[in-house]
Amino acid sequence: MKTQTIKSYLLSTIMISWGFWLAAAGLTHFGNLPFSNPFVMILFILGGISPAFNELHLKKKTSTPEDYRAFKKNILQFKQPIRVYLLTIGIAWLFCALPVLLGGSVQKLPLYVALLEFPIMIIGGGIEEIGWRGFLQPMLQKKYSALISAGLVSVIWTFWHIPLWWIKGSNQSSMSFIWFTLTCFSLSILLSFIWNNYESIYLCILFHAAINAFWDVYVSNNKLLPTVILLGLCVIFFVLTNRRIQKYPNKIDAYE
Repeated sequence: MKTQTIKSYLLSTIMISWGFWLAAAGLTHFGNLPFSNPFVMILFILGGISPAFNELHLKKKTSTPEDYRAFKKNILQFKQPIRVYLLTIGIAWLFCALPVLLGGSVQKLPLYVALLEFPIMIIGGGIEEIGWRGFLQPMLQKKYSALISAGLVSVIWTFWHIPLWWIKGSNQSSMSFIWFTLTCFSLSILLSFIWNNYESIYLCILFHAAINAFWDVYVSNNKLLPTVILLGLCVIFFVLTNRRIQKYPNKIDAYE
């Protein structure tokens, strides 16, 4: 049985995603098609879901049938304690709402809009976690600490998104790249916390989708100071919770 490597996963994922996204960029620049055009949207979506489906494909090729079934089961692990659901959604909401107090975001829509958009955001972002946290994070943690692994994932994650700045009309096309990079680092830290506490791909998908939904309610102004403060708070949160886990190894599953 062949072993899946980080290099093979990243190279194939980036080639697939960038292929779709560069085609979409070409249509918006040279074909004069708007971002809302169905052909552009299909290419945009296909690029976004590539980390998930590429990982499922590679996992099936390189693992035993039992391991592959366990991996798929983890993705659909709906049965979670209510307090874990509340914690996951609560952290996502706080991450998006706190910048309003720091002057980094403005609430432009009612909160219920995030609830309505949440199912769409599972495809529009959340499903990526099958690759990023389902494979890449745990593989990196075989060699590096959880925090360093989160930082490495954030660099790769940011790099993977680059073609979106070339697609006219995409969110990224009007977004500060520095803001996005710092935000990816913050989110990677929080997703690392979720993964290392619960080892649940499903919860990581849930968190990512919630973030994207809340961002349509709390719209960022791309200011860097609030973003740096938020990153600092995420690092402090991770360090404190990580120390707690190391100090009380038999109490990790306090939410279970």
